[in-house]
Amino acid sequence: MAGIEIEPLAPQEAIDAFRRKGYRVTFDWRDMEREEHSRDFTVAKVATLDLLMDIREAMDRAIAEGTTLRQFERDLTPILQEKGWWGRDVMVDPLTGEEREVQLGSPRRLQTIYDTNLRMSYAAGRWQQVEAVAARRPWLRYVAVLDERTRQQHRQWHNTVLRWDDPWWDTHFPPNGWNCRCTIQQLSDADLVRMGLRPSEPPDVTSRMWTNRRTGEVREVPRGIDPGFDYNVGRANLGHMRDVAVSKLDGAHDDLARETIAALMRGQPFGSYLRSPGQGAGWPVATGGLKLGGRFPTVTLPPATVQRQVSEGTLPGPADWQRVQAMIDAGRVTQQGNVRHVVLNGEPHVMEVETSAEGRIIVTSLRRVEP
Repeated sequence: MAGIEIEPLAPQEAIDAFRRKGYRVTFDWRDMEREEHSRDFTVAKVATLDLLMDIREAMDRAIAEGTTLRQFERDLTPILQEKGWWGRDVMVDPLTGEEREVQLGSPRRLQTIYDTNLRMSYAAGRWQQVEAVAARRPWLRYVAVLDERTRQQHRQWHNTVLRWDDPWWDTHFPPNGWNCRCTIQQLSDADLVRMGLRPSEPPDVTSRMWTNRRTGEVREVPRGIDPGFDYNVGRANLGHMRDVAVSKLDGAHDDLARETIAALMRGQPFGSYLRSPGQGAGWPVATGGLKLGGRFPTVTLPPATVQRQVSEGTLPGPADWQRVQAMIDAGRVTQQGNVRHVVLNGEPHVMEVETSAEGRIIVTSLRRVEP
């Protein structure tokens, strides 16, 4: 069996990324797609929650304690065998109602569970580190393992050097497939000079159409990337973190919510969000959504707003967004349809907000106005 190589990495971010997940029972790996794996832990064809919890507990130890694949198998195999989840068996596919002979537990399946969860958790943690030091080390270098097992396209991407916020990383941040061993190296300007490297042009991206026969979804997948891996797991995980934070802020005391949001907006991660918002519900920028007619108190800045204002060249900086709370507290609100305009006397900005389908107040624009 091929060894599992994982680069040395302070693991706390990876541990946290894994432990934030919930649980989800699925029959087929295609029943959950891309960003959904940042929210929930699943193992296809594990039909009971208690068995899923057993596998997750063993996987948690592997990530947190550095358990080897051999120890992971040794700990988990007797539990799975005792509970009857081993070898081949007949199960009913809940999507079709048909009986199917399927593979349950096996050494190969345990290797896949171990390898995929370990690599994706480490990648999520690695991305948190990338964003934390992006101002000082803005370059990412794609590093492939150049041996006979390396995919040809991954070999061609080796030594690609792009800024951390280049859109190419939205789909090509490794791992990029089952058993992919590629990693990234984060570099400063001085590192590039020392290593004799230059920034690259983003590699050409050609795609193929892929149909998920479980959900019926048809989408383009970049060549060289396995379906289900064509997303940035780190950005997806940070989006999940923000969603969790927003839900907790909704239930917090008003003073605590204000202090927490203000601290979140002063930190470096908010600046990173404005440069590369990723996915998710958005960043909390104020409390006071109930005053504006929403169902929830927390007001969010969604990725779509950031992306649109960046493309227009109108996105304000972090210091401007820190004024949003005062605008909501003491500003004048006018409404045209679902759009509300918020203006505070003496404030050089006008803000537009709308109510989302879920009833949350979202910022759709913050713009400077002429005095």
